[in-house]
Amino acid sequence: MVKKVFCKCYLAIEMKNVFNYINAFSIFIAIIITSTDLTAQSKIYGIIKDSLDKNIAGVNVLLLGTSDSSLIKGTLTDAKGNFLFGNISDGNYFIKATYTGFTELNTEAFSITAGNNKDFGILHLYEKGVRLDEVKVASKRPLLEQKIDRLVINVANSVTAAGNTALEILERSPGVIVDHQNGTIAMNGKAGVVVMMNGKISHMPVTAIVQMLSGMTSGNIERIELITTPPANLDAEGNAGYINIVLKENNNFGTNGSYSATVGYGSGWIAGASLNINHRSGKINLYGDVNYSRVESPLPITAYSKISNNGVIQETSFIGDRFNIIPNINGRIGADWQLSKQTIAGVLFSGYYNGYRQTEHNLNNIIINSKLDTIIHLDNREKNYWYNYSGNINLQHNFNENDNLQLNLDYIYYYNNQPVNYHSSYYDDSNSFAYDQYFRSGKKTPIHFVVVAADYAKKLSAKISMQAGAKQTISTFDNTISFENLLQSSWIKDNSLSAIYKLKENYNAAYISFDMPVSNNTELKAGLRVEHTTTNLSTEQTKNIVNRNYTNLFPSIFISHKLNENSALDFSYSRRITRPTFNDLAPFTYYLNANTLITGNAALQASLSDVVKAGLTFKKYLISISYSNEKGAITGFQAHADSVLNKIKLSPENLQSMKILSGVLSIPVDVTAWWSMQYNITGAWQQVNALYLGQPVKVEEVYCTINAIERFALPKNYTIELAGSYYSPQLNGIAVTKASGSLDAGIRKKFKGKGGSLYLNAINILNTTVFSLYVNLPEYNLVNSLKGVFVLPSVKLTYTRSFGKEKLKEKRERNTGAEEEKGRVQ
Repeated sequence: MVKKVFCKCYLAIEMKNVFNYINAFSIFIAIIITSTDLTAQSKIYGIIKDSLDKNIAGVNVLLLGTSDSSLIKGTLTDAKGNFLFGNISDGNYFIKATYTGFTELNTEAFSITAGNNKDFGILHLYEKGVRLDEVKVASKRPLLEQKIDRLVINVANSVTAAGNTALEILERSPGVIVDHQNGTIAMNGKAGVVVMMNGKISHMPVTAIVQMLSGMTSGNIERIELITTPPANLDAEGNAGYINIVLKENNNFGTNGSYSATVGYGSGWIAGASLNINHRSGKINLYGDVNYSRVESPLPITAYSKISNNGVIQETSFIGDRFNIIPNINGRIGADWQLSKQTIAGVLFSGYYNGYRQTEHNLNNIIINSKLDTIIHLDNREKNYWYNYSGNINLQHNFNENDNLQLNLDYIYYYNNQPVNYHSSYYDDSNSFAYDQYFRSGKKTPIHFVVVAADYAKKLSAKISMQAGAKQTISTFDNTISFENLLQSSWIKDNSLSAIYKLKENYNAAYISFDMPVSNNTELKAGLRVEHTTTNLSTEQTKNIVNRNYTNLFPSIFISHKLNENSALDFSYSRRITRPTFNDLAPFTYYLNANTLITGNAALQASLSDVVKAGLTFKKYLISISYSNEKGAITGFQAHADSVLNKIKLSPENLQSMKILSGVLSIPVDVTAWWSMQYNITGAWQQVNALYLGQPVKVEEVYCTINAIERFALPKNYTIELAGSYYSPQLNGIAVTKASGSLDAGIRKKFKGKGGSLYLNAINILNTTVFSLYVNLPEYNLVNSLKGVFVLPSVKLTYTRSFGKEKLKEKRERNTGAEEEKGRVQ
């Protein structure tokens, strides 16, 4: 009788709309209470959390009989993850818990006798893809996990990732392209990627981000998230999406942490080390980490250009022999205080230093009408130093279990100093010396950010949640650039290439979003974000070079429909914006070779993009299709030929539009208990529409990327991993990047107890990671190419080890706090 009443009431609850839910639930409870034998007062209760010890609300918890798995009672967990079954009769039972996106949990059978309660303590649900042994999680996650809006790369579990930098890991991530020469990152064929650290946006220029990531060791990285369709609570910046780098944090009591050390060689020495430490006692948590790396490597570059002017054809061939030394150190230190049961306060200080140094000898051959005319030897010495320090104050308060407010105040400072010295020696066609030329350029850029943000979350009902927030970002910089020629032992400034640029850019934003069920099997998340931006760029001589004031709306919607226990359909739509970077807006001068100049573009406009995505998940397999249309897309350094001066100028440009249709197939395979595979395949069509010299240009390309990982678990705690990737030709603006790939291999030995792990990795074994770019549009007098080997084959040996206490954090009853929020900088 009890079972029949329960089933009817439970079905009635699910059929009613959310506004009648509470009343229906009250009726349901009343029926259950009056229908149950009150002579047995036993209770069954517990808490359900995820793998990060975060409470999960809304979990479907069923009490089942062991004899025939019949349903006895059912309930949903509250906001704190608690579940409770009261008035339970004597018998044998087990509990089943399910939640969308998580693996089903089934407890062992247990017995209840009159008057005795059953306390399960904490039960954990684990995201799908994690192997379970009853209610225990295996010690490792798969390297790649595909979720509704992001692809997660579990760096901490990768054998081939050990000893590598964050940038090297990104380069081998599905759909990610790193342009070392121009210092840009693209994802799924689109530039405009925003990089976050632990959920906080890094406001530094992309070129500086590339340098910072090149010095960040994998030993301090937990995972990397590739977010292609960001929700409304994230800034609308970044048409390609977000890359979120989640650093390791330790949620245990006492003092504990980990450290790693790496040494390697790849045509130059490689060294790195990292330390992560955490101390938790009572109401205070102190934490910090530091990373150091030093990489020495040659950088061979070749280039070619061809310009026609009134029947005169000039060709320039360029061979560059660079050698880079890149020391990098970054760290952070922070503290959290639990001021009361409802309030947590935190502070965080962080900083980094990157001391890029380069020496280079270039050979340039100038050919006029197929005949050698001039030979130029160009010697460069470049330094590109970046400094950063930042501070964050965070306050989080829970008004009650359904209302949460977070306040953040950030100050961020960057300073870039980039002096370059050039020495050119000119020879005639018979290789006889003609003359020398000396010139130098300088760039000094201090950048300031002040960011104020408030985020509020409220549970409106048992199934409806709301998030809302506001944010203000104030940014300024002074960009001092200079260019000087050495004439008769005196340095003479070239005023046409020297200036002091001042930029002020502010943007205010507000958002609201809702999570709610549409039906029993369909969930909806919808949001709207509004951003108002003002930008002004001036020099002492010229005011209002850029003076813009605009407001944009950014809607987003996510729908997930569960077809059955093993499959689900997902749909999403979002609008994004990409603002010109500071380096792009404030022109600078850099000579790649004798006839090729790299500079910025103050005329750049912000671009807007619309992205639609649909996906099907079946067990651990995923297939998705997305389409994006970006108007005014900002692309990397595009070539412009000056037939009068016989020069090639590379600068960022706004395209008219860029359209991309792509499909992704994710295939994880467990061949045996000791052999697992992961394949990610992306196929895409690109179309670029641009204007060049006032004439329309349309180029198209179909491309694919393949990422494959093979992992073998061997006896005596050995693990072998093979990782391969292939990228077919694809568009970079109106230019085309040629095919490239990589093959990596690694072996890990895990020692018993706290002995740590030893990794031996071989990177880019076949030396096929080559960046090669070309434009072949002779009808526009535009023929040039560039080739660089930025990742050379290397071998690395890494040792990692954890230390300290390992008492589980779950014994500390705390449902709020910065250390439990993924979006907190830690």
